[in-house]
Amino acid sequence: MKHLALFLALLLPLAAFASDPNQAHPHRGLLTPITSPPSALALTAEESTRVTAGKTVQRYVRDEEEGWGVAVNYVAAPADVVWDTILAYDLYDDWVNNVTSCTVYETAGDDLYVDMQMSVLGMKKGIYTINTVKRSEGWMAWTLDYDRLSDVQDLVGYWRVEQVSTNPPLTRLDYSTQMKAKGVPDWLVKIMTRESLKDGTRWVKERAEEAYSG
Repeated sequence: MKHLALFLALLLPLAAFASDPNQAHPHRGLLTPITSPPSALALTAEESTRVTAGKTVQRYVRDEEEGWGVAVNYVAAPADVVWDTILAYDLYDDWVNNVTSCTVYETAGDDLYVDMQMSVLGMKKGIYTINTVKRSEGWMAWTLDYDRLSDVQDLVGYWRVEQVSTNPPLTRLDYSTQMKAKGVPDWLVKIMTRESLKDGTRWVKERAEEAYSG
């Protein structure tokens, strides 16, 4: 989720909420959660060339108060290393800008309940999510934990992890995020959705490749 930090860091100062683990979220299910394995984003020939060259391919849209997008990268590391990187929540404060802490506060079956706290220009912001991890199936998805108050109206997204080569190891990484944040200008959502998508897969790529080569 931490991959969302750049996006949330600039958008959250405009939000009307103040995160609180002891209060229920006022909105439930404004966005449709991902409950089945997401399909790989179909790439054009040009996009395939770009992603094979190590560049990020991304698409994004803006619909009223809703930002949405998908990014794709190839990671020169096995899928297990990519998964270990994504799930290392306790290291997000070192890896992701503006994140001050990221902890798992509850585990229930495939679900990890994650508390991500940020500091933006001296303002503290928080997001509480339920992350459903289907590692053996190659995907995970998240929604807000609606029993806690987060600093966005709603949030959903997913990771899709597919190892496409073993020798050398190469893993395709798809990342999608969709958020509602009332009162955020269109131009800002457009810019930050694009930047957060790029940042979201790039930090995983860099850390996973570093871990594998090290």
